[in-house]
Amino acid sequence: MKRGSIIKLIATVLLLAVACVFSIQPLTDPKTGIPLGLDLRGGVHLILQAEPGETGAEVTNEDMDNAKSVIEKRVNEMGLSEPIVQTDLPNKRIIVDLAGVQDPEKAVDILKTTAKLTFRDPQGNVLVEGSDLKDARAATDQQGGFVVNLTFSAAGANKFADATTRLVGQQMGIYLDDKLLQNPRVNTPIANGQAEITGYSSLEDAANYAVLMRSGALPVSLSIVEKRQVGASLGVDSLNKSLYAGAFGLAFIFIFMLAMYRLPGIVADLSLILLILINLWVLQGFRAVLTLPGIAGLILTLAMAVDLNIIIYERIKEELKLGKSLRAAVEAGFSRAFLAVFDSNITTLFAAVTLYFFGTSSIRGFAITLGVGIIASLFTAVTFTRAFLRWIVHINPKMDTKWFGVRKPKTDKNISEKNPSNTEIKPGSYEEVKNYPFYFNIVRKRYWYFAISGIILVAGLFSLFTRGLNLGVDFTGGSMYEITFDQPVTQAAITDTLQSVGLSGSVQLTGDNIALIRTEAFEENQRNAMLTALEDKVGSYDKASLKEDKVGPSIGKELTRNALLALGVAAILMLIYISFRFQWAYAVSGIAALFHDILVTVGIFSIFWWPVDSTFVAAILTIFGSSINDTVVIFDRIRENEPRMKRGDSYEDMVDKSNWQTMGRSLKTIPSVLVALLALLILGGDSTRTFALAMVIGVIIGSYSSVFNASQILVEIKLRMKSTRGRKPSHT
Repeated sequence: MKRGSIIKLIATVLLLAVACVFSIQPLTDPKTGIPLGLDLRGGVHLILQAEPGETGAEVTNEDMDNAKSVIEKRVNEMGLSEPIVQTDLPNKRIIVDLAGVQDPEKAVDILKTTAKLTFRDPQGNVLVEGSDLKDARAATDQQGGFVVNLTFSAAGANKFADATTRLVGQQMGIYLDDKLLQNPRVNTPIANGQAEITGYSSLEDAANYAVLMRSGALPVSLSIVEKRQVGASLGVDSLNKSLYAGAFGLAFIFIFMLAMYRLPGIVADLSLILLILINLWVLQGFRAVLTLPGIAGLILTLAMAVDLNIIIYERIKEELKLGKSLRAAVEAGFSRAFLAVFDSNITTLFAAVTLYFFGTSSIRGFAITLGVGIIASLFTAVTFTRAFLRWIVHINPKMDTKWFGVRKPKTDKNISEKNPSNTEIKPGSYEEVKNYPFYFNIVRKRYWYFAISGIILVAGLFSLFTRGLNLGVDFTGGSMYEITFDQPVTQAAITDTLQSVGLSGSVQLTGDNIALIRTEAFEENQRNAMLTALEDKVGSYDKASLKEDKVGPSIGKELTRNALLALGVAAILMLIYISFRFQWAYAVSGIAALFHDILVTVGIFSIFWWPVDSTFVAAILTIFGSSINDTVVIFDRIRENEPRMKRGDSYEDMVDKSNWQTMGRSLKTIPSVLVALLALLILGGDSTRTFALAMVIGVIIGSYSSVFNASQILVEIKLRMKSTRGRKPSHT
């Protein structure tokens, strides 16, 4: 048995090491590895709104499918890797993500142009249409000019031959989207189905028109309702910052677990490595695009996985303090902690699922990584971690419990100022709880905590109703540009330049040469005029680091509506689940505490006027999940202790005891989660700053609320209803 366990341990560690080494290349390969989103590689994200044509006919699903096919053809012609083209049929939209595109402006022009090619007679009658065209290729003619060679289909060749025969000596207009490109004179009939368009300024110009012609005409006109552009260098910088934040957070977690739990801490660290590999391989297997919010989800997943391990390890330590053998303590720790671990993670999973269905494309990336991480952490805890600890115990069942972070249980009597009678204190009893350092009765002082929460809530709600939130363009609609100039600039110079092209908005300097410009939403020609004027009048800027967000008013309204809907759905799911797994009183208490956490977090953002963007919605829903996670752990202990109450026992004291029995888990979880989030806040990129800040506040408020509010609300409800044993809980 001992030898077999040693072999299993060594083999598992070696396999994990080999898996890490051989995962580096396939996971990081630019072509076959995990696809990086445009916020990590640079590129452009577009939402194109389909609009009825001149006839006013309704846009059909068939029109949308045809438009998607045309867009895909054009994207493929650009030679981009991992392009994403999706249709949103209910809203008649096409969503396009082009990561790594070198010239976003030209890409946008190519995608949204309807590109209806027609050949017309002098009276404007259409003779040949773009659907008759078989191919179009850019080339250079014998004189060195730039041309597009056209090849017609068999039917198109016949039409073109008839048209050129009839128009000999006359001009034939070549139109693209009703814009006259060429008006050549027909000298002789063209019967071979070959034609040539001349007069382009460059080979690249000719190639762009060729892409439009051969990819076909869009069946509907498209307008841009959302555009997000990230420069290539800005994407690389965001990726590096996020990796630094992740590495720092991971290093802290590794050291923290090792210091707190010794041998089980090593097992937890190995489990986290396995968890990272599972997450990354799942993303790679499904070709899920990794974005900045996705990296934030990975970092948060690690912190939550640590919480899961802490719950189990704290339970093992409790069993050891009761005098159980090492083997029995490990088995009992896992079995007794499983329900708390399962219930708490399932409720967080509800938040991830809700985010996926109601979030935007980037937020969905976060939801995927968070959801996969929750499932993977449950899997590693109940399989890998459990098996590993069993093997260790089998090697030496009588090893000193200090290797599990526990001193040997004392069998003599406990003497302290809080135990003057010199009576024996049973581990896990309320007497032991009262002997904890800094102990005070939490439950009996609940009205103080209610008052503190009430004051903070009133202040936040007052600010919300009087001044609202500092909503970004994600919610209000408009355009936002982050421009890095090559030299120091002034706010006045940029404001004057905006006014010179007929634009108004706010200008904020975040550095000597970095400007954040917010304006109303405008068309591409106005955008180009603004950037040209800034370059001419203010100074040159780094185009590779340009960041642009353009959101139409309809998108902002949808985001607000979906955010409220997501909160409602998540709350209902959690209410039903907790009622099913516990009692309705637990569910009401937990949801009440959750809304306290959300309102306080939102209120603080309003008071300090911190900006709110789409990642704030992800943070709020994640707070929803993580806060109920903390609460469920305490509720699970209350559920366990309640049936053990004897006649005359105080319900308040039982809840107080349960709070303190789980206090060790709470105090050890908070640092690991907060450090990971603070690393993301301080070291991460700007795109995740709002998310990280909201999460830091939410974790602090949620941890406070779980201990000082949720269980106290439960006490208030229970004291006003009959217990499951048919009597009222004692008030003593």
